[in-house]
Amino acid sequence: MHVEASIVVPVFNGATTIVSTVEHLLNQSLSPKEIIVVDDGSTDDTIEVLKPFETRINYQFKPNGGPASARNFGARLATAEFIAFTDSDCLPDRNWLKNLLAGFDSPNVAGVGGSVKSVNDSLIGEYVDLLQMLEPAKNSNGEIEYLITANACFRREALLAAELFDERFRKPGGEEPALCRRMKELGHQFRSAPQAVVLHHHRQTVGSFLRTIRNYGEGRYLLGKLWPDYQIADPTRTFFRQAVAIRSLASGVLAYVRQHGVKKALAFSALDYLRQLAFLRGYLRGVSTKTGKEHTS
Repeated sequence: MHVEASIVVPVFNGATTIVSTVEHLLNQSLSPKEIIVVDDGSTDDTIEVLKPFETRINYQFKPNGGPASARNFGARLATAEFIAFTDSDCLPDRNWLKNLLAGFDSPNVAGVGGSVKSVNDSLIGEYVDLLQMLEPAKNSNGEIEYLITANACFRREALLAAELFDERFRKPGGEEPALCRRMKELGHQFRSAPQAVVLHHHRQTVGSFLRTIRNYGEGRYLLGKLWPDYQIADPTRTFFRQAVAIRSLASGVLAYVRQHGVKKALAFSALDYLRQLAFLRGYLRGVSTKTGKEHTS
């Protein structure tokens, strides 16, 4: 039986990377039914660099609304039974789509997520890969809680039944757990397909990496407005306790040093410390600005 999939790629000011992404998608061993690129209000040369592909992709421009909004825009246009997502700074392997679709081995499986690895050997990239931050997220029982949309595919019917991504999450972080939580509440399951590989341009500087983590923390606050089990008890106290937990730096170095050497152990331990602070700072930013107040109605 022939299985068809639409591919949706949101992009915002991605002129430097989107061409390579599209080229990799056009070179898939299993050709997609369509490639929908949703430009979320870019102000750079994204539209210009994509013009050579205008007969091979479905390019759509919309006002800026965030990645959840852009993915939904594309998903509503998609016509295939399955909808695969990747990002404008990703390079999917040639067998990426084929391997994702192979993961739908049961009618109860509504989503399959693949592996996301750094496209280069930068320190930040190695750290993100080490923690598997962009892999399908699992709970303590090993069950997949949510998929990462840099590398994921969903049944269109199940995606629409869950009402797509929550567009109140205007920044990256939180919209994926929210969607998958709703899908699980509808009785759906997820699978991991490690052989479906995407290379990703991870953040290259500590500052840009921590800004991303801060957005994740703010997304966690919004999730807590929807589901109380996501809430962090007394986040202010937790933040200050983490800030003075210098002892954890030393224990972190010891944990890393055997496999990575002293230099990287020091760097990874420092990143652990800063990452946790950035996440909590993002959560507190959500609290202080009442970012999630609309979720209470």
